[in-house]
Amino acid sequence: MPDWLQDPDIYSLVASFVVMFGLLFLGVQIGVCLALGGISGSYLFLGSWQAGMNMLLLQATDVSSSYTLLVIPMFVVLGSLGAASGITSELFTAFYRWLGRVPGGVAVATISTCAAMASITGSSVAVAGAMTRVALPQLRRFGYQEQLSLGAIAMGGTLAIMIPPSITFVLYGIFAEQSIGQLLIAGIIPGFLTAGLFALLIVVRCIADPTLGPRGPAFSWRERFESLTWFLPFFGIVFAILAGILFGIWTPVESGAGGAMLVLLLAILRRSVTLRSVLIAFRDAAMVSASVFVVIIGSLTFGQFLALNGFSERFAQWVIGMQFSQFQLFLLLVAVYLVLGCLMEVTSILALTIPLVLPIVEAVGWSPIWFGVLMVLLMEIAAVTPPVGLNLYAVKASLPDINLHDVYMGAIPFWFVVIGVIFLIYAFPSIALFLPGVMVGT
Repeated sequence: MPDWLQDPDIYSLVASFVVMFGLLFLGVQIGVCLALGGISGSYLFLGSWQAGMNMLLLQATDVSSSYTLLVIPMFVVLGSLGAASGITSELFTAFYRWLGRVPGGVAVATISTCAAMASITGSSVAVAGAMTRVALPQLRRFGYQEQLSLGAIAMGGTLAIMIPPSITFVLYGIFAEQSIGQLLIAGIIPGFLTAGLFALLIVVRCIADPTLGPRGPAFSWRERFESLTWFLPFFGIVFAILAGILFGIWTPVESGAGGAMLVLLLAILRRSVTLRSVLIAFRDAAMVSASVFVVIIGSLTFGQFLALNGFSERFAQWVIGMQFSQFQLFLLLVAVYLVLGCLMEVTSILALTIPLVLPIVEAVGWSPIWFGVLMVLLMEIAAVTPPVGLNLYAVKASLPDINLHDVYMGAIPFWFVVIGVIFLIYAFPSIALFLPGVMVGT
């Protein structure tokens, strides 16, 4: 019998990964795969089912009773109410009237609206789907190249992964045991920097080749200011959410709840929601939150098994023993995550890799907050990387005549912009760490 079959450290680890990936291949939900992988590994490592079941029950109890995790349903409700209120079309109209005359102005307005919607919606899929229905008819009406239009919408939607309130940052914070408030604030500058570079890319390309996207029509100053009736109250809500977290006025949970109430109140005053749409928003929040909680419970259970087995520490020591320079390690991690983005969706990537990668990050002296920003930027790319990129399918599903190949090809230039931002933040970490450093209470 091979020696490794007699070592519980090794055979329990191998069995746990076989169970996890086998179930994942069969289409089982990632949280269930992680939980069963952790339980089976614990059984082989300790010789008892009770230890694994106790880990699962402990994590389920902690997650379901955690005040911090209330931020997930609060942010989902905030985004659902914002979408139900019809705010997307109003914001697009405002940006379209103010920015439409620049080269590629309608596409620039699309990116701007995506960034604004990202400020109240933690879901990139929701933003991409909504913007396809709102912006694409206008982009087509003015003769914009289809690939440019679809790429702007798909990549613009990914800004919701970075700009708070970001569910992806919340998940990273839970898996990495980092401050969710600091992570959310850390995403502000990189998120809006990325949005600005997306817009700049569109302008430069349309100046170089005006056939890609002509200027939009001119609007009078009166028409421009009339379009701000939705924008200014919306901006006030976004400012209240972000400034409240930054200055310690309220926690991320309270910001989500307060933002949801303000959006609901604004929508009621404008009579843009019904009781049915509000109930649907709450239903969606419950369903999404339950699904996310299953992933969190499963990931924490599997992570606890890895810690018990000692694999996380041994893996980190093995990688450090390779004596990579920090830049080489950075390049390796970027390459690994780009490949994983082709194979898995964002939540699965985070749940599977954070328990393994974070000890390496801490061992080389990198800030987990800084690394979280890099991770989320890489998840932006994963969201538009075939064959799994969900934003591609969200755009495709929104209008039946869209060619999926056009969506992907249109996203490629924006994809390289995100890569550029990743390297920029590696070179200048303060882009991500400045605001968390000045937060009240840090």
